[in-house]
Amino acid sequence: MSNSTDYPIQWTRVATTRDNATYRIRPIRAEDAARERAFIMGLSAESRYERMMYTMGEPSPELVDRFVRVDYHHNMAFVAVIGQDDDERIIGVARYAANGDEGYEFAVVITDEWQARGVAATLSRLLFDYARIEGIRTLNAKILVSNNHMIEFAHWLGMSTRFSPEDPMVVRASVDL
Repeated sequence: MSNSTDYPIQWTRVATTRDNATYRIRPIRAEDAARERAFIMGLSAESRYERMMYTMGEPSPELVDRFVRVDYHHNMAFVAVIGQDDDERIIGVARYAANGDEGYEFAVVITDEWQARGVAATLSRLLFDYARIEGIRTLNAKILVSNNHMIEFAHWLGMSTRFSPEDPMVVRASVDL
C-alpha cells in the first residue's frame, strides 16, 4: 500500500498535446478512487473492452482500489489530468504492475476524446523512465489481436510483439528498458 512519504511528487509534469491543449501528469494517489471510477465509466464500451479484455459495466470498488493503491515501486501509475481540485478529471492512465513470474505488466488507456493527441506517448515514455529508475528491466503487455491501433503504438514505443502461445486472441508485447 502507498505511504504518503513515498509519493514521488517530483515526477509531476505539465504537458501539451499535439494540438496545444495543456494537461498535467502526476503519480496516482489513493484519493483518486472517484476520479478513476469516473474515468473508467467515461471510456467507450470498445475502449473498456480493449483495455480490460472483457466486457465490463461499472468497475467494482475492489478493482478501483487496486488501481489507485500503488506502492510506487512494484506497482505504479501516472495519470494525465485536466481541471483543478474538485473539478480535476483523469483523461489517461499509464501503469505497470508486478505480475508474478511474468515480470511487470504495462498498460495505457486514454479517454476517447483525448486519443491520437500524444497523451499516451507522453504518459508511456514517462512511465518507462520511471520503471527504468526503479530497476525494472522489462515491461510486458497483453493486447487483443484485433486492437491494431495499440499494436502499432506498441511498435512505435519500441516494443517487440509476438502472438501469445496461450491465447490466439492475444498479442504479447515487451520492451527492454
